[in-house]
Formats: sequence, structure tokens, C-alpha cells
Amino acid sequence: MSHELNIATVAEEGGAPKDQKFTLKWIVISIAAGVLIWLIPTPADLGVRGHAFLALLATVVLLWTSEAIPIGVTSILVGCGLIIFNIQSSKAAWEPYANRSVVFVFFIIMLGVMLGQTTIPNRLMSYILKIGGRNVKRLSFTLCMGATFLAAWTHDATITIILLYAMMPMFLKMGLTADKSNSFTKHFMFMIPLGSACGGGATFLGSGRSPASAELLFQITGYNIGFMEYMLYQFVPSMALGLATWLAVWIIYPPKIKELPLELAVEKMPPMEKKEKQLAWILAGTFVLWFLTDITKIHVSAIGGLFIVVCMVFNVVDWKRCLAEYPWNPIMVFGAGFSLGVAMLDTGAGKWLATQIFPIFTGAPWPVVAAGASALSAVITSFMANAAATALLVPVMVPMADLAGTPVAPIAMAVPLATTFVLLVIGCPPTLIAYGFGYFSQWEAFKVLLFRSILGILLLCLCMSLWYPLVKMPGNIDNMKTPAKLTMSGYELIQTK
Repeated sequence: MSHELNIATVAEEGGAPKDQKFTLKWIVISIAAGVLIWLIPTPADLGVRGHAFLALLATVVLLWTSEAIPIGVTSILVGCGLIIFNIQSSKAAWEPYANRSVVFVFFIIMLGVMLGQTTIPNRLMSYILKIGGRNVKRLSFTLCMGATFLAAWTHDATITIILLYAMMPMFLKMGLTADKSNSFTKHFMFMIPLGSACGGGATFLGSGRSPASAELLFQITGYNIGFMEYMLYQFVPSMALGLATWLAVWIIYPPKIKELPLELAVEKMPPMEKKEKQLAWILAGTFVLWFLTDITKIHVSAIGGLFIVVCMVFNVVDWKRCLAEYPWNPIMVFGAGFSLGVAMLDTGAGKWLATQIFPIFTGAPWPVVAAGASALSAVITSFMANAAATALLVPVMVPMADLAGTPVAPIAMAVPLATTFVLLVIGCPPTLIAYGFGYFSQWEAFKVLLFRSILGILLLCLCMSLWYPLVKMPGNIDNMKTPAKLTMSGYELIQTK
């Protein structure tokens, strides 16, 4: 079997055609939902633009989840709708489609397309099978926790694309293309990106949302959390989220195959060709540059673009094939999701949602408040980048927690962890990249994502309630200006002489 993978063809095979009756039914339902929300009297503290945004959002979400029309087409509708209904200016509506994070995801997916033209995915799969073995449960657990750990030290989207391409040779050797997807393929296509997403909140290197949360807490309270202190608080909860993810995916989509057939054992690979060696070295150098971005201050998107340029200069892959095989739907959806996130911030709709929900938890123990903050984070981050959701939620939740007498540090630290609990595939690059392979539908994803969010929030809050006091995370009073020690339910003032 050829080692070459064509993600564009695989994704196309996975899209089942919708009949006209189904399409028209869901278009009518989606529009009706938006109109009904618009007809509700506008709350005084929301504003007309925010009200119109929520109405448009309802229509778009239903179209995306029903897949009545191609998700890329719905993504174009997002920008059009924001302009037509005077929610955003044309500049504000379309610019997010070319945001640096969207561009970075474009480069990451292109990286995967390039890998598909080499034997590198087969070699990775051979190595993974040596570690995980033929037992499917052991292999699944190893991949999930490995993805969570690795994503803490680089970008979760990078780990996702590399591991997914490593799995493709196994799928194709078993005859499991996108149009023949089953519980086995769905299990791994969910588990790898969701496990990777968990690791993003473990360190400052894992994602933009991690340093953003620490910086915002400093600006609001004056308490500065450094690299090592942040990792001390967040690494263990992040690994707990990786465990919750593995349990959730195993429960919803347990593989019917218990042990891989002997035929899947990858035979001894021939020596790498010159161009494959060049690609491997260029990729290694790219990882080093990504790892050093905190020092160099060069954005990861520039490094990702440089990787492609260098590959083309040395002619290590076929550029025309890369363009032909590139799956455009995912990048269009991510651009639209980013545009919705910006609109949610600009119109005040996100802040309005937070202020409606958060006061419900006033007076409750901080782990319960953290659960509420996590649930709200899951909803908000489903429509915007994780870092943007963190930037929106921390400034809202920290003052509210302080007013309610709740320790603010654990609430602020819960947000970057909880923004992995996306409810839609558009919520983060890893899930969107996996969706682009065509092995599962958005409805199948929603079932996994919803159950994972519930299980993950419960396990996260339990872990934080035990771990944060154990590692002596500070509590707070008056926005942490008075020293206090965090407890499982609140804080105790530190007596000073």
C-alpha cells in the first residue's frame, strides 16, 4: 500500500450527501430560531448589537451542527450576517478570518499535508505500536496521556496533526477510510485532539491562554504568577483532564476491536530518502524555534510560515500536490469562529452572558464556583479562540468572585483549563483539524464533547480542591491584598505579628 495520504480526498469521502428535504427543513429551523431570539425584547444591559449577535449565533450554530449546508459555506455566511445586520463593520467582520491564530492553524494543517507525502507517518506509527502495543485500550491510553503531556511543551494543534497522521497508515491498512468510519476510528479521531487540547493549559508554553490568565490576574490583583509557579498549579490538573478525556471517549465510543491484528505490525522500514531526511530536520528546527518563542518574541505563525518556505526552497515536497490536497473547510470554519469571538467581545454579548450566569454561584464554596466558571467557559470558548475566551472571562469572573467572598486565584486558574471544554468542533484547532479528516459528524462530536465537558468539570474541580491547597496556592481577600491561605472551601487569613 502506498504511504501517501490525501486528506482532501479522505475528508470528501466522509461527507454523506444531504437530500433537499433535509436541507430545507434545517435551514427553516435555523432561521426560525434566530428570528425568535430577535423578537424577544432586548435586555437593557445587552444592547441592540449584542441582541442581534445572539440571534445570528443561534442560526449559525444550528446550521453548523445539522450540516444542512457545507460548513465552509456557513462560515462565509457568518461574515455576511455580521455585516448585513449591522453587528460589525465589514473590516471587523472579515479581518478575523486572517487573524494570526487562523494563519497559524493554516500552516499547521499544511504541515500535516506535507507529512502525508512521506513515510514519516508510517515510521511514527511503528514507534507508537512499539510503545502502546497491540492492545487497543493500552494504545488508546498511551496516546491520550502522551498527547496531553507533549502538548504542554508545544502547541496542541501541532501534536494533533502529527499524531493523527501517524494513525492514518493504520486506518488505511485496515481499510477504514472516512466513508467506512466505525467506533475504532472515531475513538482515536476524538481522543487524540481532545487529549492534546488538555495539555495546552499546563504551562506557559502550551497555549496563549495560559500566560494570558496569569497576566490578567496580575493586572487585576497585583499578584504575579511566574512560569514555575503556574506549572506547579496547572500541570497536575491538566493531566487529570487528559484522564477525564480518555474515560469520556472510551465510554461514548469504545472501540469494538480489542486487539490489533498481527498484520498491522509495520514491517522494517527502508532507509529514509534524502528529501524525507531534509523534511525531518526542517521540522525539528521548527519545533526548536517554536519552543523558544518566549525568548525570541517571534509569533508561532511566522515560524510556521517559514517552515513551508524552507520546504519549498529545498523542494522536499510537491507544492501543487499540497494545494490540491489541502482541506479548506476546517480553516474557513476556524476563521468564522474567530470572527464570532471578536463580535462576542465587541458587542458585549459575552460579558452579558457571564454576568447573567455567574451570580448564581454567589456564596458557594470556591470549587462549586470554579465548576460554574468552567461551565461558562465551555459555552463561551465554543465560539472563539481559547486565549480570547480567557481574555474575556478572567476580567469578569475575578471581580465577581472577590465581591462574593470567593478566592479569586483558583477561579482565575480554572478558566485556562476549562477552555478546553469546547462543545462544538469549531471551538479549538485540534478538534477542527480532526473534523477535517471526515471520520465523524458534528453531531457525533457534540455527544462526546458534552459528556467530556460534564465529566471533565467534575474531575477538574475535585482535583483543584485537593491539589491547590496542597501546593499552597494563595487565597484572597480584597483582591489578594491581604495574605490568606487557600482551603478546600474558602481561605484562612494568615496571622502576622
